[in-house]
Amino acid sequence: MRRHTLVRNAIAAVTALGIAAAVAPLATAPAFAADAPAELTVPAERTPDYNATVINGAGETGYLSGWTQSGFHWTSYADGSTAPVVMPQGKTTAWGTGTDLLVLTGKDDTAVVQRNMKDGSERTLPLPKGQLFAGTFGDVVVTDGPLGMRLLTWADGEVKETPVGGVGGELHSLYQGNKDGMFVQKDISGMTMICWLGRDGLARTTHLQAEQFENGKIEVGGDRAVQWTKDGKATVWKTSDFWASTDQLTIGGYETSQLLGAVGDNVLVARRVATGGQERYSSLDYKVVAVPLKGGPERVVLEKATAMARFKPDGTMLIGAVVDGHQGVYAVGSALDVTKVRESPALTSVPTALALAQGRLNTVDRVPGEDGAEARLRGIDLSVTGPLTAGQRTDRGAEATGDTPEIQATGDGRLVYRLADGTVKVLDEGAKLPARTLAVKADELRVSGRYAATHRQGEQLKVTDLDTGSVVYTGTGTRAFALSGSTLWTGTEPGDAQAVDVRTGKATGKKMSAPCLMTSLQAQGGDVYWECDRDKSGVYDTAAAKNIELPAHQGALLGDGYVAWQKDGELSVTDLRGATGTHKVGKPAVAKPGQGWTVDRFGGAVAYVDAAGDTHVAPSGVQSAPVRALDEDFPATVDAKSAARTVRWWASKPLVSWDLALVDLATRNTVRMATGQETRGQVRLDWDGKNYSGQDLPAGKYAWYVTAVPADGGPDQTFTTPFEVKATAAAPRDYVGADGLGDLLAVTPAGVADFRAGGGGKVDAKVSGSGWTGANEVSAAVPFDDVDGDGKNDVLVRLTSGELRAYKPAGKALTPSTPYAKIGSGWNIFGVLTSPGDMTGDGRADLVAREASTGDLYLYEANGSGNFKSRVKIGTGFQNYLVASGAGDVNGDGRADLLARDAAGVLWLYPSTGGGTLATRVKIGGGWQVYNALVGAGDLNGDGKPDLLARGTDGVLWAYPGDGKGNFGGRVQVGGGWQMYKFLF
Repeated sequence: MRRHTLVRNAIAAVTALGIAAAVAPLATAPAFAADAPAELTVPAERTPDYNATVINGAGETGYLSGWTQSGFHWTSYADGSTAPVVMPQGKTTAWGTGTDLLVLTGKDDTAVVQRNMKDGSERTLPLPKGQLFAGTFGDVVVTDGPLGMRLLTWADGEVKETPVGGVGGELHSLYQGNKDGMFVQKDISGMTMICWLGRDGLARTTHLQAEQFENGKIEVGGDRAVQWTKDGKATVWKTSDFWASTDQLTIGGYETSQLLGAVGDNVLVARRVATGGQERYSSLDYKVVAVPLKGGPERVVLEKATAMARFKPDGTMLIGAVVDGHQGVYAVGSALDVTKVRESPALTSVPTALALAQGRLNTVDRVPGEDGAEARLRGIDLSVTGPLTAGQRTDRGAEATGDTPEIQATGDGRLVYRLADGTVKVLDEGAKLPARTLAVKADELRVSGRYAATHRQGEQLKVTDLDTGSVVYTGTGTRAFALSGSTLWTGTEPGDAQAVDVRTGKATGKKMSAPCLMTSLQAQGGDVYWECDRDKSGVYDTAAAKNIELPAHQGALLGDGYVAWQKDGELSVTDLRGATGTHKVGKPAVAKPGQGWTVDRFGGAVAYVDAAGDTHVAPSGVQSAPVRALDEDFPATVDAKSAARTVRWWASKPLVSWDLALVDLATRNTVRMATGQETRGQVRLDWDGKNYSGQDLPAGKYAWYVTAVPADGGPDQTFTTPFEVKATAAAPRDYVGADGLGDLLAVTPAGVADFRAGGGGKVDAKVSGSGWTGANEVSAAVPFDDVDGDGKNDVLVRLTSGELRAYKPAGKALTPSTPYAKIGSGWNIFGVLTSPGDMTGDGRADLVAREASTGDLYLYEANGSGNFKSRVKIGTGFQNYLVASGAGDVNGDGRADLLARDAAGVLWLYPSTGGGTLATRVKIGGGWQVYNALVGAGDLNGDGKPDLLARGTDGVLWAYPGDGKGNFGGRVQVGGGWQMYKFLF
């Protein structure tokens, strides 16, 4: 993998800033490689037809399967051949009868059709006036209505009508049956009974009680009926004589199982094994077990099956199941032997809409299911390096509308939907449907990056920010518009268009024209494709400011450096720069772009769906342009207290990696770096607003430099985004100049307080304030942070009287007349006062004090109101240490630390735990006894790391640059004569 290496030191040259100027000029492109990757075929998903396992009837020579929604089929036992049951006009549903005779019905029927599937003959049975179809068995049609229940049969070439008789009472509610009869419910003098209705029209009473029947389960198979009640008791009868002796047994699992019927010497039950989802008897979510009539353990007959069974006249059970990985219809014989009757045919999930961007292929597939085909969104990631390969297909769900939408890919992982009614939705990267609905509707749609441009008849052109859902730009109503990143092209005068930056709403100055009245526009990078009704088409090259005229196309698509178009069933690609000319790609089954084929306009391939439903991905054969930034997202100004934010760039093609440097434009130093691996569309960094050392970024001017390494092997490119940090929060120890660099506070014996400004790793220029004598004589000073929130650092000053004050110099000289607030008295008990920074993690600087008499070390935590909480002891035995003033975060862990030199001259680092205590000390080095003052003066050289100043006994001042890891580099002499100062803070 290629990796562009960034130099951590200063970037030598800063080019013109701004996203347009940030992208390097196009390099001369090499010719398209002769060994370009071959076409990739992504097979359509082919799944077994679930409807083929939904059995609705079993006859002597074949069985009926299917649903009203998806159609019915008749399958022959002899050879497994299957044919659709062709419905007569107005008929929608087929009913099994236990024979080869089917009954075909429709809504509001006045007649039903009986069709003999053995010989193909059929006859129509008119229904008596007012009567409705109620059920069927054998060659009998049962009707119900004002005349009560009636049986219709065919005899001697005409329909015979038989009233249902038997015991008195009213008949209603038909249930299961076989070819010879079915169960009906009868009410007699307020008592409900279950009767067996035969072909002779007589409803004979049975042992089944209505209460048992309503609360239990009953199935008829062959010539036997089984009832299973809630108490677990199962009873088996012969349908020819319900008063004869019966078999009884106990079966568990009533609530989660479905009774199937009696087979041989067993009762078969389907037990649900799948959890979650909708419970359906037609789903393959059950295992079939056999329970012996004479007692004994259950036996698993089928591990994966439906809970819908039908019986052949000889008592053989037919059921949908999966055996050895093969889904189909299986027969279970009296010995519980399982044989395959027919394997379910494979159905193809055909893509009906597709989008390809940054190597991500998304399709809307018509996926066969139990309730018919459903439009589901599928996603596949293609490789962007090496041979062209496809990853796993993922299912992203379905829209509730069931529409097949238009889908467009933004290039940063998002998809935008346009439904038939113009509704526009956005699906975020990695999300599943349903998508978010935008507050716009569209007849025309263009998308790129974080924006969607839409036009609705009679309305204005609108651009919506997909992140927020808000409309960020409104233009004149026109169908000729195009979008590439944040650049919108819109028609102005006939044949003319101009580019607008939707982030600002201002024209970019780029324009284009075509030799006709444009009716459609597309844009990608520096190319704008135009069409003029059916007369002409072409591409305007904005870099060369010229048109490339093409043959008249309708519905062509613009890629990166090419145009793809379809004519007479052939999909072709034309190289806009003329290097490879025009070549054919393949034959899409559907000619319309977005439905039968599409292009990856982000430097990628062409995709199309063939007649078999397979998707082909073919390299364009055209050299794409060098990678560029289509859009950027970072403000021109941020304040130091809230600098943390996400920075984003939209790359015009996939990247194999990227490197990022945050550069201080004043010092040319790199203050933060980051790297990333394979990226498709969006380079993104969630930045915490800090530098290497975890410190807030000081005020000043900065720039992001992102070096993009394209996955296609093209040249690396660098994008540059400048911004400014405003000084709403001062940098540590920055008192003069607001330059983000630390300063030294030095006090002379004559009472002059000098701020010595940092820069170049030293301290030089000074801002002086006098008057610190007499009652205002200074005994200690502590450069602190911004106590009052005015964006300027403050100073704690202890007078010789022991009074401690918080002075607010506000970037000016420190004098006794500088505004201050009294902290308290009695602070002269301390020999050392210093503030390393925030030691407790609350975001406020704290004060450390060493008691002169004991050497004990105390922490005064800031209370956020300009004063301190009660002191807490954090150390002992510090009486022989020279404690450095204001060390800061020396080791780069984001917590303020303490530096102290012992009597032997060894310098120690006392890291802060972040909870207001000190961790075990770490030795930095010896020989520091030559210094009589140590000051952590903040960042003196602009590299984001705190540095150390040390004054020798000879008055020479030295600067030690911090490495941000707990140590210091070689010393640099600042200058001599520093013994003039009584104190250095």
